[in-house]
Amino acid sequence: MTSLASDCLPFNEASHSRRDGTNRRLLTIVLALGLLPAGCPTGEPPADDDDSAGIGDDDDSTPTLDPVADILGVVNLTNVRQPEGTDYVDFSGAFGDFAGVDLTLLSPTAYISTWGVDAPLWRLDLGGWPMPLFGEELVLDLFEFEPWRPDQQLWWDAGDRIALGPYLSLRYADDAVLAYQVDDPLNPGGDAWNTGGSASFATSGGDPIVAWSSDPTVTLPDDMELVTPLPGSVIETPAAQEYTVSWNPMDDGASVSVVLHQGLNVSYIAHVEDDGSHTIPATVLHDDFGPGEVTLIVSRLLETVVAHPQGDVIVRVRSEERATLALLEDLVLSPAYGSAGQTVDVDVNWFTGSIDAETTFDFGEGITIDGVTPNGSDPQRATVTLSIASNAPLGTHDVTVANGGESIEALDAFTVLDLEPTNTCAEADALGPLPMGTFVGSTDGLENTLSSGYACIDWSLNGADAVYAIELQEGLPVRITATMPDPGDAALALLSSCGDPATAVACADDGFEGDTEAIVFTPPETGTYYVVVDGYFLSGFGIPSSPFELTLETLTPPSPITPPWVVPGVSSQLTIERETAWSAGLGPGDVDMGPDITVSNAQSAGTTLTVQVTADGLATLGPVDVTVADTPSVTFEDALVITELPGNDSCAAADSWGETAFDAQPHVGWSASGTNTLDETGCFTWTSPGREVVHALDLTAGQTVNVSLTSAQDTQLYVVTDCADVANTCISDASSDDGFDGDPEAIVDWEVPATGRYYLVVDLFTPSEEPNWEYVLTVDVQ
Repeated sequence: MTSLASDCLPFNEASHSRRDGTNRRLLTIVLALGLLPAGCPTGEPPADDDDSAGIGDDDDSTPTLDPVADILGVVNLTNVRQPEGTDYVDFSGAFGDFAGVDLTLLSPTAYISTWGVDAPLWRLDLGGWPMPLFGEELVLDLFEFEPWRPDQQLWWDAGDRIALGPYLSLRYADDAVLAYQVDDPLNPGGDAWNTGGSASFATSGGDPIVAWSSDPTVTLPDDMELVTPLPGSVIETPAAQEYTVSWNPMDDGASVSVVLHQGLNVSYIAHVEDDGSHTIPATVLHDDFGPGEVTLIVSRLLETVVAHPQGDVIVRVRSEERATLALLEDLVLSPAYGSAGQTVDVDVNWFTGSIDAETTFDFGEGITIDGVTPNGSDPQRATVTLSIASNAPLGTHDVTVANGGESIEALDAFTVLDLEPTNTCAEADALGPLPMGTFVGSTDGLENTLSSGYACIDWSLNGADAVYAIELQEGLPVRITATMPDPGDAALALLSSCGDPATAVACADDGFEGDTEAIVFTPPETGTYYVVVDGYFLSGFGIPSSPFELTLETLTPPSPITPPWVVPGVSSQLTIERETAWSAGLGPGDVDMGPDITVSNAQSAGTTLTVQVTADGLATLGPVDVTVADTPSVTFEDALVITELPGNDSCAAADSWGETAFDAQPHVGWSASGTNTLDETGCFTWTSPGREVVHALDLTAGQTVNVSLTSAQDTQLYVVTDCADVANTCISDASSDDGFDGDPEAIVDWEVPATGRYYLVVDLFTPSEEPNWEYVLTVDVQ
């Protein structure tokens, strides 16, 4: 996105201040819906001259009907056809000075408005592209295309509401454009229209643009009836071959647009006659788009010029159908994997070459070609029989096919597995729980069984997914990682009930293509859980299926000591738990916590050993081992942390400790095997799945608080008034999450609004693999 200035993006590092992973996902959700900035703001919105600032008030209009411009406005109306009964009508438009604007290229259905960031935005998926002249076609980068930005807005006020039937829109105004749009762009609504109907317009709070009338005002085009491909279908077609789209032509005078849209920028637009078919050239599919899914939008367009005393209003109406083209690589293998020691038949499609008896194949080390059977009716296809040695290198292999002077090398095209692809719960249960270890698998040939509805992921995961069972023990943390080679974009979910994404107890989808996703999870109870290796695949991100490496490992168990920390100079009572009973009569001399901690009392009762300890005022901070001279002796490594600041992991624990004493000096704190109880903070749009430390502060209204935080971890810093309602009581003015690993966070000049107890939280953006982590905190209250 280097073509866009960073300070113009609605969700970027300048304005949104968040890391690549989560920010990418937030950005992707917005961009997948097509909201892109057209440029930087040119000034403040024009002042409202009336006596009320209320939206939709009747006194916002001006009585004049003097002409404003030859073209007063462009209104866009689209019948958006989508699968699964989610059709809706989209209504947008703009009013202003269209002098010098090439209306033939003006986007027919772009949102032109502001979206709380003082910058025009438009929707790629709803027609944010220019319409070429009739009979022409073009390919463009939408990042470099601006639908319309007039040099001057001439004030014309039809009130704050404009209506198309039941669809009301809000008015947006800045120095560039006065625009109207219906519904929430992130949540459009309304039913699709009926074929053969008509539309009429009216306003509230101003003179009518078009008066309501029983006579048809704007004729709607007949429905687009897509024949090839069928609406809502996903069609695989080689990128190296042209593709013909066909539809049922109508006799209503409409023209037809054929649009391909991929990712966040590339689009192909053809403006053609309604004659029933259009062929998309192979050069466009192969060179401009390349392998991957592209959205095909075929629509019928009618344009009506509606006269108004202040200038003509151009009304553009279109009805569309959509499908998906899955553009194939030049070399396609099916299946694209096999297991070590296996003999497998692989169907090969070489779309840019031909296969005969002279063709050679190379699948890399450890794979032998036993035979090649060309397809008698298709010279681009053959079946290749492979023998995979038991010691063949696991993972992806490059594949080379050559015939005379023609050759192709496909990188990472074939995968040697040691983990069987399983797409269903029945297959996962039949395979049995996986042991801890590292495995190579693939989602190639699997379905997208699980997509939306994950309890801990807001967006859809539209790649194919594999599912595996694992057995976990209560309280024993595990780390689960998955990596797909670029352009694969892995995602992970851990389900407590197989097949039900709503039962996801942990998720990971913070990275980009080729990045490793990781889950760190401590099971609350022993049982069977299900690991889903999924993929992020949407509008140019990722690919539908991919090989992957999956690693399962147990981590250091939580400390058996409660609380697992002591503060120097403070006497503390601790308990040490284990599964078997402690010996009777254990005393202080039987418990060794290192040279800096004195044990003054010890008493055993069953599986609980209670000790009274004091850490020296100059004790070395950090984790220490604890040894109990029982029969036999037992040592708990790094089970206790010496910390300058209390390691409370909840508001309740902070209340029990009391106010943390700060003196405007930096203090070293440790998180000691804390829990993650504060996830949805309310101060950030992203979550904080890592463990946190909580400090109680008793503050007085009007005091000024400055806080600085440093750590090797990726930390978050925020203040709440109620840990039971963090989403609503987190104070945004007293929060910070701008950095990455090792970066500082700070709260600057926060003025306390009311006298009372507040909770200062040091949190982690991602789960830490280590139970104990260090930070330095400075709190200055004036």
